[in-house]
Amino acid sequence: MKSLRLSRRTLLRGAGGVAIGLPFLEIMMPQGRAYAADALPKRYINFFSPNGTIYPAWVPTAGTSPTDFKLSAILAPLAPNQKNIVVLDGLTNTAATKGPGDDHMKGMGSMLTGIELMPGTTQGGAGTPAGLAGGISVDQVVSGIIGKTTKLPSLELGVESGSAGTVWGYTSYTGPGQALPPDNNPASVFKRAFSDLGTSMSAGQQLAAERKSILDAVIANYTQLNPKLGTADRAKLDTHLSTVRDLETRVTAAGAVGGAACVKPAAPTGDYQKNASFPTVAKLQMDLLVMAMACDVTRVASLQFENSVGQTQFTWLDPTITRGHHDMSHDADDNADTMAKLTMINVWYAQQFNYLISALAAIPEPTTGRMGTMLDNTVIVWCNELSKGNLHSHSPQPFVLAGGAGGALQSGRFMQYNKIQHNNLLVSLINMMGGTATTFGNPAYCTGPLQGL
Repeated sequence: MKSLRLSRRTLLRGAGGVAIGLPFLEIMMPQGRAYAADALPKRYINFFSPNGTIYPAWVPTAGTSPTDFKLSAILAPLAPNQKNIVVLDGLTNTAATKGPGDDHMKGMGSMLTGIELMPGTTQGGAGTPAGLAGGISVDQVVSGIIGKTTKLPSLELGVESGSAGTVWGYTSYTGPGQALPPDNNPASVFKRAFSDLGTSMSAGQQLAAERKSILDAVIANYTQLNPKLGTADRAKLDTHLSTVRDLETRVTAAGAVGGAACVKPAAPTGDYQKNASFPTVAKLQMDLLVMAMACDVTRVASLQFENSVGQTQFTWLDPTITRGHHDMSHDADDNADTMAKLTMINVWYAQQFNYLISALAAIPEPTTGRMGTMLDNTVIVWCNELSKGNLHSHSPQPFVLAGGAGGALQSGRFMQYNKIQHNNLLVSLINMMGGTATTFGNPAYCTGPLQGL
């Protein structure tokens, strides 16, 4: 009897066109084929936090080799995943020192594009006008390589991000001046990623279908599939569906308009915009991102916390932090109280980065030559538009990578460079994902891939 094989793109479908993707199962691996790199999906994630860092509290202590290093106060939450990260010190964003705009604007627009801003009329902090980024961002180049076969070529998520159409509010660009706005509403993200409504239904039928739980709609299909799976695949699928059910419940409870599984999302209103909801929404967005990648809905994503010059008040982290993040970042170094609070904020962002790493590492998946995790086939890039907030500087630019990029990235290292252009890093990221780039952004600031990665 011919054994059952499933496609990587298999969906569990139910009434009304509702569907949900599957995680990577052993039954999807072609017969007689090892865990070959070309058979496995790679994934790319941008992770952005704003307003610079506190460099002495960020930079690790180097040892006798790149693998021998001690994490700093800010990066200490990454200790459980130290073997899965690469800390990069000594990179310079030269494009952010050229062209129109203030330093926040220039840093934000060139951070992932490696090129100067376009001319424009938006006034920066110093009264300097500028437009949006002058080129495509690295994640969208990667999307053109690995995102062609998924439902969503890329997924842009935010947590209280966006800035009225200005360069401060975007990290992703499909081309010069062509920004991709992040979606701050977990309900909207859930709908886009996990709903698949048939186009042949009437409006009334669609509304009725949307009011049904996604899992209820596919339960009959699941019941037919489950007995055909092996023990490991059955356990993985049960866990996967339980996680989606949990996400449904939590998204609805978060106060997003209508709830993800019952009505179409409306304009962004509700608890997800409130300052106090910041950590809850952050966790939801990360869980949705991971689930979207586990379902192969997308292989490229960006997660943007706040925006450049973001004024989030981290009172839920410490009740004495009553000022906005951006305002605090302008204080002088001798203000010990502010420096301690800014360090605390950046520690919190490191905790979120660690959560995302751990969530990907918790999902088993084949990788090159062995059974590994989703993290092994992913690269996450933690970036910031500034180096030091009160100087509005762009060197050394803080970057932390995580994951294995399907064997293309050797993790567990602290890499030190001497004012090397960050454009070289962007070239390397493209090539880790299967590209063949030799330059990126403004070629004047690029000498090829970043050596050592």
